Amino acid sequence: MEREIKSILVLGGTGRTGKYIVEQALQQGLRVTVLVRDPSKMNGLSDNPHLEILKGDVVNFPDVYNAVQGNDAIVSALSRDGKNIAAITRGTENVITAIQKSRVCRLICLSSFGSGSTRSKSNWVLNSLVRLAGLQKSFEAKAQQELLFYKSKIDFTLVMAGTLADGNSASDLFAYSVGQLPCIAGMPKKIAREKVASFMLEQLHSRQWNRNTVCLLAEND
Repeated sequence: MEREIKSILVLGGTGRTGKYIVEQALQQGLRVTVLVRDPSKMNGLSDNPHLEILKGDVVNFPDVYNAVQGNDAIVSALSRDGKNIAAITRGTENVITAIQKSRVCRLICLSSFGSGSTRSKSNWVLNSLVRLAGLQKSFEAKAQQELLFYKSKIDFTLVMAGTLADGNSASDLFAYSVGQLPCIAGMPKKIAREKVASFMLEQLHSRQWNRNTVCLLAEND
């Protein structure tokens, strides 16, 4: 029998997508723990009785181990810190190890379309922009992250999202397995961070994409 998920640890909770994950999780009645280096960035939510804010860094294993205790699942929107990719690489290693030593039964993680197994599915426009923006190391780290998940025995869903935007975009999300991806011409159409956050939280209660990579895109006009 699946264990009911009542409490989650959110990683990357002060980021542009992470903040929506925290807000929506609280609205859904979940108990939420966030691990952040700067607790002051949680202003506006810090008084919520269902939110626990822990100061720490995902690259430090004791901080991650302490944060996962008592939680049923992890939802991660971790990204690089400037040019530092350790949150993606070392952070992922720490998260996997902590899960193996805890009661956590589920991990939902956000990544970027065009990295890892979706690298061959992205078009030359997106690949060129990644190079021009100096994001190659970040995308390589996300490819390494995907490999770490598949080599582990944890229950995860890796969400590869296309171009993200703030604001409740009218564009509908379409979820594809890597093998089902349609031909993408040009840049992927923007999708709302709020909708990506909502999709990620839905996966806490679904086995559809368990131990799988799912791609979120919006159909181009």
